[in-house]
Amino acid sequence: MDKILIQGRFINADEEFKGQIEIDKKTGLISRVGEELGKPDFKFRNSQLIFPGMGDIHIHAREDETGKQNHKEEYSTAAQAAINGGVVHVIAMPNTPSPLTTLKQLEWHKKRTKKLPITVLNYVGIGPGTKPLKQKVPYKVYTGPSVGQLFFRNENELRESLKNYKDQLVSFHVEDFEVLEANKDKPTHTERRPVECVEVALEYVLDIIEKYNLKAKLCHWSTGKKSFEMIKKHRKKGFDTKIEVSPLHLYFDEDMLKEKPELWPYVQMNPALQSKEHRFELIKGLKEGFIDYLATDHAPHTLDEKFKNFGSERVYLELKKEHLPECQRIACMDSVSGTPQLDTYSLICAWLMTEYHFKAKDIARVASFNPGQFVNQFLGKEFGKGFGRIEKGYQGSLTVIDLGVGTTVNRENLKTKVKWSPFEGITFSGSLKMLMIKGQVCYKI
Repeated sequence: MDKILIQGRFINADEEFKGQIEIDKKTGLISRVGEELGKPDFKFRNSQLIFPGMGDIHIHAREDETGKQNHKEEYSTAAQAAINGGVVHVIAMPNTPSPLTTLKQLEWHKKRTKKLPITVLNYVGIGPGTKPLKQKVPYKVYTGPSVGQLFFRNENELRESLKNYKDQLVSFHVEDFEVLEANKDKPTHTERRPVECVEVALEYVLDIIEKYNLKAKLCHWSTGKKSFEMIKKHRKKGFDTKIEVSPLHLYFDEDMLKEKPELWPYVQMNPALQSKEHRFELIKGLKEGFIDYLATDHAPHTLDEKFKNFGSERVYLELKKEHLPECQRIACMDSVSGTPQLDTYSLICAWLMTEYHFKAKDIARVASFNPGQFVNQFLGKEFGKGFGRIEKGYQGSLTVIDLGVGTTVNRENLKTKVKWSPFEGITFSGSLKMLMIKGQVCYKI
């Protein structure tokens, strides 16, 4: 059949409705929306919420022309992890071993992702001496070191490069190099990458955004308080700078790690986790619309890489059992930053609805509509109106979350190539019921 009918409770960012939608499999687009369009091919209960296909606009797929990090993740395995997490489109970051900064490299990545079931776009990196491409693309800049060599060492170097990117779409990793250098020998990751390193960098990043009229986005935001006030003041000047937040920063915090420092290898990422107070401000900011996107910063590393200070996870687990204080001491040492989170995207959405009382429309806003608005500007006509809404002419891609059935995260059910998750052992109050991409069922339980 060329058409497929879905019936149930549909969630847009600005409305909920019960009824039916029809998807044209040939075009992959929603062709009709109504109440009695015919006998449904799929009928969902009231607790099974049908969202526009969700999008993660910040992932690391690791693959590039060198193949040096394919052991961590490839585009094909990232796509499977995305499907497992209820995600239909992603944008991959450029800080691979061969940083993506040129049109030739971009074309290589496009060829690698063209036949994948999900839609994959790429950020193009900005570094010392780079110049904008002639076509419209999203850019990424690292104000300080994270993972890889694509970053700036001081404010002046950053300003010198960004003056060439006036009016461009630029996403920022906001951490100050000099603050990081001054704190690099501190005992924990939070102390090595303190709130100050974000706030110091944010001050000149906002000034640069204003000076060069950048269409900006602040990635994986980790702090509230002063940084929120700085951003509010900036926005009052008329700048529509957007903000992402990672599930890890919503779920974990430094206070938890003070009680259980042995967890650090599983949750170390850049920027670092901060206090419970900051975490609660991030949750509130996402719920109220101050923060725009739920974006994972899916950054897979192998367990051997994450537990390099122990030699292996097995040694870590043995030491944790036999000599916890020594395990905790080593766990606090600097390791590799980054966590795989694509597999658990829809579970975090369910958790936000049940634990923090996000409305379904709030989730549609931060996980479907806003990410859709971001990627749609880079898509061709074959995508129709693009992603982000359940409406005629939009992509016939759907994420169905069941709030009536919980899910416990375990390694056996993960699709990321590294086969682990910082959320292992946690039972979330929801599950991914079905994922449909352009009228084709890619996941169903």
